Amino acid sequence: MFGKWSIRKQVAAGLIVVTGLVISGCSTTSRELAYDNTVQVAKRPVTGIAHVGWRIKTFWSEELVSSWRRYISFPLLSMNQAPQTEPTGEMMARDKLASWLDKKAGPPTRGSVQLLLNGDQFFPHFIASISNATNRIDLKAYIFDNDDVAKQIADLLKAHRETVDIRILYDAGGSRLAWDVDAKSLPESGADGVEDMADYLEKGTAIQIRRSSHTLLSSEHSKYYLIDNRIAYFGGMNIGREYRYDWRDAMFALTGPVVDALSYRFESAWIVATGDPLTLLKLPKEKPSSATEKNCDLYLVGTTPFSHDLYKGQLRAIKKAKKRIYIENPYLWNQPIIYQLCAARKRGVDVRVTIPREVNHQIGVSANKGTINRLLKHGVRVFIYPGMTHVKAAIYDQWACFGSANFDNLSLHKNYELNIFTDNQDVVRQIHEEVLKDGQEISTEIFDEKELTFTDIVNARIAQHL
Repeated sequence: MFGKWSIRKQVAAGLIVVTGLVISGCSTTSRELAYDNTVQVAKRPVTGIAHVGWRIKTFWSEELVSSWRRYISFPLLSMNQAPQTEPTGEMMARDKLASWLDKKAGPPTRGSVQLLLNGDQFFPHFIASISNATNRIDLKAYIFDNDDVAKQIADLLKAHRETVDIRILYDAGGSRLAWDVDAKSLPESGADGVEDMADYLEKGTAIQIRRSSHTLLSSEHSKYYLIDNRIAYFGGMNIGREYRYDWRDAMFALTGPVVDALSYRFESAWIVATGDPLTLLKLPKEKPSSATEKNCDLYLVGTTPFSHDLYKGQLRAIKKAKKRIYIENPYLWNQPIIYQLCAARKRGVDVRVTIPREVNHQIGVSANKGTINRLLKHGVRVFIYPGMTHVKAAIYDQWACFGSANFDNLSLHKNYELNIFTDNQDVVRQIHEEVLKDGQEISTEIFDEKELTFTDIVNARIAQHL
């Protein structure tokens, strides 16, 4: 068990290591991060300083909650020897979650939802929509990579530069950390990447590009792509090679009034990205909700550095679930979430979690090991996907939740994230059968706890404090 000062030292050491890697590996990124946390804050003295203050407050409040769960709640839960009964067969009353969502997220909107599982389903659909665009394309990506796949999308966008209004909002830190300095030479594909994707997109075109700032490492992590305000692609995929060919992931093609709701979100994020101190006065008014119409069952629920409704909503869903909780997520180490999953299993809920064997950073591998051990110790079924799954989806009884958010503190408390909650049974069935059950079937269920090294423990603590 690590004391308070040990945790602080571990966090400080971890930040030093991360900062050193960033500076040594990508000087442009380090300069941009420094710019975001100085000049950008000065440009927005009210929102910028409030952002910093809220992050500091959130850090300590979440540290207190996580420490309570780690050192008090989990030992008490382990002492509870109540039998792990089978689910009762009934599900939570709809109002247990719906009334809370109405209050926090506002009335639901309406729309159709089509699952596009993995790159071989998503990218052809996405490319066809771009090719057929006639009016406007708005893309909001955490990563717009600089590899051959991203260049293919960029070239397609540039071909429309004379006839279609195109705006791209990308996360500068996420993209630059992903950019491969050797992307201009990809012999396995026979296609070229580019050195700086932002410059490549802007050069000789009318494409508008804005970058989001990284105050204290907060990211614009949500991903949605709007074509002609007619269709929106929403979920976990960025624009790059690993999403097209290598990773398991899910996007959803949305049509109907939900596209208008996402368009409003994009407009707001686009204005905020200017760094103008008067941005709050420029935010557009949201269109009236369609909640009075029939079949309104899509709730857009987000995270911002100032609002953690997505975190609270998923905690509430876990607490209220009576029959089943199925989750697939690559980064699952938020302590209160893990505790509630274990507590749900203790009261007889069928709890199953799918996480990847391969994660794209070592800190995540270590943190997931700790999660596996916690879950197995309390009877949760754990499935290990044989590669990297980037899917972010969950089922809580008759509710589904999907989008961009991970189950780490960055996504739940610090980033800008966006998920959809819905109890539309067609959508729930798609996610249950074609995503979560499919993920379990192609994964390996494990029963033995992982051996943790000292490095794993330190890395896990760093992950929980970023």
